[in-house]
Amino acid sequence: MRVGANSPVNLRDHLGEDTAAWRAIARIRAVPDYSLRRVVVVGWIDRAIDQLDEDGSAAHEGRAESEPIGTALRQLTSDGITKSQHLLNYLRDNPNADRTPPQDLLYGEYSRQFATDLDLLVEPRTFSTRREAGVYLADLLRPVRNRVMNDAGVWSWLGMYFLTSTAPEALSPNNMTLIFESGEDTSNAGRSEQQTYRHYLWGSWRLYEQQGEKAAFLLDQAIHSWDDLSQRTFGSTCVFSSVGMVEVMLRLYTDGTRKKRGYVHSPGGLRHLLRVLPQLELTYDVYGMEAEAVLRILPAPFRRWDGGTG
Repeated sequence: MRVGANSPVNLRDHLGEDTAAWRAIARIRAVPDYSLRRVVVVGWIDRAIDQLDEDGSAAHEGRAESEPIGTALRQLTSDGITKSQHLLNYLRDNPNADRTPPQDLLYGEYSRQFATDLDLLVEPRTFSTRREAGVYLADLLRPVRNRVMNDAGVWSWLGMYFLTSTAPEALSPNNMTLIFESGEDTSNAGRSEQQTYRHYLWGSWRLYEQQGEKAAFLLDQAIHSWDDLSQRTFGSTCVFSSVGMVEVMLRLYTDGTRKKRGYVHSPGGLRHLLRVLPQLELTYDVYGMEAEAVLRILPAPFRRWDGGTG
């Protein structure tokens, strides 16, 4: 098969219904009647046929039976980002509407393949926690880590690709942070930067890469969890990118599996910490210090939280 004109094609014309190849394609996209544009589906069909024989066994000797079927990593164009924002706005006004992104947004004129020199295949999957997203994306993007770091097109495309699983119907559309906002407008630069850190997938990826197990409490929360600790971590560029502040906050206000009672408003609590940090900045590089060093300079009210039950 070769990609030809952009004419309709139905899987029934090429695959026996309920064969392994049929199920692989149906599972990956779950499109009504399994009907897609030829330019979209032809690559998937080729890949499935190459990997599976009529009975679903490996088609080529030496190839792993469970070799993943995926979509080449893509990036949204500027028009694609705008269309994605319109989609999210529509979902905010119509929370029960179908959350499946349009095919032309993911694979058509509103996006283009990223890193054509590399074989980066994105698999359809569900992320329940930040850790699941962080681990998967760290492995996927390792060859292009620096190239995608601040690529709005890539992260917005990933946000749309994983929309139906990352932003399920039970999640309020007002809480869906899946699109990178342009930072080109300097009047909106601060908000754009904050939105970058709040992006479900980008934030999970960077938290996992930067903090590792030191941020286990946040990594093991739901990917769209937005409690006080999450807000203060992902909502502050200084905290998120610091050497030790994330570890300090989690050490003070969690016991490893749960948040300590009264941690937000009590003396030595989270909000008290946020008032104290600007004062300490006058003397110390608090965001460049290791956690232990920060803990040593905090005032007495914070000591009861370090290692205590709260």
